[in-house]
Amino acid sequence: MKIRIVYFVFVMLASLTQSCRDPFEPELRETNLNFLVVEGFVEVEGESKIRLSRSTEVRSTEEPQIEIGARVFLTNGGIEFWDFQETESGTYSLTGSFDPNQNYQLGIWLSNGRQYLTEALEPIITPEIEELGYLRDEEGVEIFVSTKGNDEAQFFLWSYEEHWIFRPGVISFLIYESGGVRNRKEEERIDRCWNSNLFPKIVLQNSSRFEDNTILQRELVRIPNQSEKLTQKYSILVTQRAINQEAFDFWEILRKNSDDIGGIFSPLPSLIRSNIKNTVDDTEPVIGFISMGKSANKRIFISVEEFIPWPVFIPEYEFCQVLQDTIPPATDLISSAFSSGDRMPARALYNDMGALIGYLAAETRCTDCTLRGTNVKPDFWED
Repeated sequence: MKIRIVYFVFVMLASLTQSCRDPFEPELRETNLNFLVVEGFVEVEGESKIRLSRSTEVRSTEEPQIEIGARVFLTNGGIEFWDFQETESGTYSLTGSFDPNQNYQLGIWLSNGRQYLTEALEPIITPEIEELGYLRDEEGVEIFVSTKGNDEAQFFLWSYEEHWIFRPGVISFLIYESGGVRNRKEEERIDRCWNSNLFPKIVLQNSSRFEDNTILQRELVRIPNQSEKLTQKYSILVTQRAINQEAFDFWEILRKNSDDIGGIFSPLPSLIRSNIKNTVDDTEPVIGFISMGKSANKRIFISVEEFIPWPVFIPEYEFCQVLQDTIPPATDLISSAFSSGDRMPARALYNDMGALIGYLAAETRCTDCTLRGTNVKPDFWED
């Protein structure tokens, strides 16, 4: 789950009077916020991923700076060491199997020479997801999870990845190429694409609040009416992790900050405690909280047929239509119509004898779904 770090300015509210009030625009003091951000989870079985980056100011529109060329490792008290590999820029991966009855530490050595260690990581085995389901109501579709905690696993953190099929505003199976128009091949299709949500909201729950540690139908996602997510088919992969109370408190503060950005009663960022320290200067702020254990995963697919009728509204395609001017099949006219890339052939027109008389066009933004997603089917997808 990707951490979005923001910093807040708390303002004094002017007393209400009968006089006119001017808008208040606080001046934000420029501060060095280039703190190390550590994200990830260490699995006792399978692949673990750690992502290293730098925090940015709340008003920044730039992508966070990533930390490349670091050494990331796992150790059981300095007896054994397991090194992560940088599989992509700023992301470090380790696949292995580790004794859940031992304690570990995650180490990070940056290319600038700074070194960091986590506090002791005590693995927690996560119970299985008992149910991943969904319900239709007046507002849309709610996706929920149910599970049962125990004495060792009471605090839960869920993350999820959503994928769905969507259609463009105008469906076309034609392509312009070298002065002519032909039918698209399967791998060239632009009438069906997949979109995704890989960095969702933070979802937490403390099972000790409930009888027998049973969490029933905790809402994860709400798909509102007319959402494109149920255009045709939707899939969600849910990862359930049991964490300790300190990690739970960290994520709870981060959740409140994410859900209530800029609120006057939001928790101060200084209250977000990390379990990662600079080995030389433990006063250096480090953002992140690393946990270790065994996750539980579950995926479901939802078809729109279960909720018919499901009208879909996609704002980007609101005014899309097939243009009515016929483009004759002459090479120079076809090139003039489509070579700029602003329009695409949408329909082929034939006379009563079956002879081609021309094409109708549509704007590319209305026709090409790859401008908003990908036409490559995910490996896990079920037709």
